Amino acid sequence: MKNPKIEVRTSGAALGAEIHNINLKDHLSDEAKKTLRKALDDHEVIFFPDQNLDPNQQKEATRIFGPLLPSYTFFDHLDDDPEIELVINDKDNPPTGTARWHADLTWAKEPPGGTSLYARKLPGDGTGNTIWASMSVAYDALSDRMKSYLEGLEAVHSWDLLLDGRTQFLARSREAFLNHKSKNPPIPQPVIRTHPRTGKKILNVNPTFTHHIVGLPRLESQGILEFLFGLPARPENQVRHKWHEGTLAVWDNTATQHTAVDDFYPQYRELTRVTFGGHGVPV
Repeated sequence: MKNPKIEVRTSGAALGAEIHNINLKDHLSDEAKKTLRKALDDHEVIFFPDQNLDPNQQKEATRIFGPLLPSYTFFDHLDDDPEIELVINDKDNPPTGTARWHADLTWAKEPPGGTSLYARKLPGDGTGNTIWASMSVAYDALSDRMKSYLEGLEAVHSWDLLLDGRTQFLARSREAFLNHKSKNPPIPQPVIRTHPRTGKKILNVNPTFTHHIVGLPRLESQGILEFLFGLPARPENQVRHKWHEGTLAVWDNTATQHTAVDDFYPQYRELTRVTFGGHGVPV
């Protein structure tokens, strides 16, 4: 099926692009899907405004970028569907654990390739933005000596560094907490990672899940990590997205970190979240 020519508009100097002239509910040609995958590779996070998707349509759109994964974060599932999460915040459900820089699930043996997030209901005052940072751009800006020093180092990532996550698991049941902890022990990950498809070099540490650098004295590890943790917060590495209802964001979890801006609380906000694997390699 022939689709209109897709327009990719750059959102920021470091990363980000808006995708226009597309309706994700349509049957997309192989050429159109290839264009979208290339846009994600090039821009690391892409935004589809003015979509009107139900949860199954969001899943189908996300599947363009890779095989869907069952979720194992702390959000509730929508209608008991293991592949879609419902992210709701209001006065009775304050946002927890998302307003800090992180890449998703870096404590897992094989972290997800990416995620889609769809805005269903939003506050009407423009609050509740999300900020992404390019960890490939952050890496490229390092001095050659720092790049050489970091190459080959590993850092330990642990899911239970996230205090909010432990609290939510304990609230559900101590058995669930201990079961998850036993299945997901702390794991070493390379400090510098090469993207498996684009070949970009990427900084692979974050303040939410990274505990220490293997083989370094504690103070030396802390000093290096504090420096690296500060890089996503530099404006030259970022794109800030102002949400509108009906917008779908898709990001490369290997190449980026992100943080929520929780200034909307206690207003109501509802999003749905789908995760894909294979570092975006289509099936």
